[in-house]
Amino acid sequence: MIYNLKYKKLNQFQKVLLEKEGEIVISKDGFQLKGKGAGDVGETISFADIKEWKTKDEILVFITVSKEKFVLGNMGNLFNDFLRDFVKARNEFLLKALFMTDGEFVAEYEGDFEIFSKYEKSLSKGHSRIQLFENSIIIVPEIRDAFSISLNFLKRVDIDEEFYEIHLVLEQGFVIHFMKLGSIFEEFTEKLQMLQQQMYQHTVDSFKEILLEFDSATLIKFAYEMKRGKAVNTKKLKKINEKLADTVKEIVLHDDVSKRHFEYFSKMANPDEIYFGISPEPPKHQPRGQENPYSTWYFVGIPDKNIVVAEITNGGYKGAYLFRIIMEKGDPYEKIEEKLLEVNQALLKLKFVTTPFYKDKRELRRSAYRFALRKLPYLRLLRRSYVGRLTPFNDIDWDKRMNDILGKAKLPE
Repeated sequence: MIYNLKYKKLNQFQKVLLEKEGEIVISKDGFQLKGKGAGDVGETISFADIKEWKTKDEILVFITVSKEKFVLGNMGNLFNDFLRDFVKARNEFLLKALFMTDGEFVAEYEGDFEIFSKYEKSLSKGHSRIQLFENSIIIVPEIRDAFSISLNFLKRVDIDEEFYEIHLVLEQGFVIHFMKLGSIFEEFTEKLQMLQQQMYQHTVDSFKEILLEFDSATLIKFAYEMKRGKAVNTKKLKKINEKLADTVKEIVLHDDVSKRHFEYFSKMANPDEIYFGISPEPPKHQPRGQENPYSTWYFVGIPDKNIVVAEITNGGYKGAYLFRIIMEKGDPYEKIEEKLLEVNQALLKLKFVTTPFYKDKRELRRSAYRFALRKLPYLRLLRRSYVGRLTPFNDIDWDKRMNDILGKAKLPE
């Protein structure tokens, strides 16, 4: 896709570095800007290097991660065609770079959408394609960046049959409205409900072998809470069945190392701030000779120490990872659930690969996660709040390591 245009390149101080008349050539991973003349080699820009972009008065402006600013315009009546092609190519890139497609493709529809924050502020709206996958919903707007919704964190679906609308309420507090669905409303509703039922049934079927002593009603309630990988606190597990919390705990804490870690951390926590997770999806990386059919982990919130613990108990990234709660004012008790949700989202998105939590960006610049580090807010927050990780329990230097970590997490007085 090629369009003629004029473009400017500016540095972070708004000084014009170059101004050319030429063309833009859009490809699947980015685009090339070239001036007129056979000798102009131009410059290639990857979609991964665009930090932010916007449009105004038939001009597209974007800023790169190196803080260079580009202004593209003078396309005449082809600007809208260019914008659609630009956004379409960028969104196809985003789907892969941000691991949005989770599971097999199911169906695609078109309709209007609007997303609201937990404070009821409108964040984005427009016309879009709505793609349904086994474990996620992807919204692909015509002139905005695509974004995905994990079914694991879909709290509630409200169906408005009078106005042909569907409202999604997410665990993070966001609310997404699908509107003007017209003739596809009924089919879309049925497909969405089918995906939820299949998710619950898959979880029930997967856990039958390890939760043999529990009846179908208990397993269904358990699947409704845990879905395909949402950690559940001990209070909810006991509410489902008094014995369920202890059984799940035994499955998650299946070796001496994780048991000793958990014993240490749980003594500092309220039982309501202890969560266990089992996913029917195996870890992405596993030690040679081991085939774990499930991913297992636990969370412990310790607001008195301004810290949360996330320990993965199987797979190639076993260990306890600790994060402080970033806040300028307020009470850490009020932020525990939100912080644990950030960690849970990241673990599932990255398939329990934890190196993006703590490795230097320079070490990750060639990894599959380099773009996710820039674009996923919860992953950026986790990197900022990361204070340490603990490998197998070692009595010799355990106290020293823990004191160092707790010192980093301590709130300023």
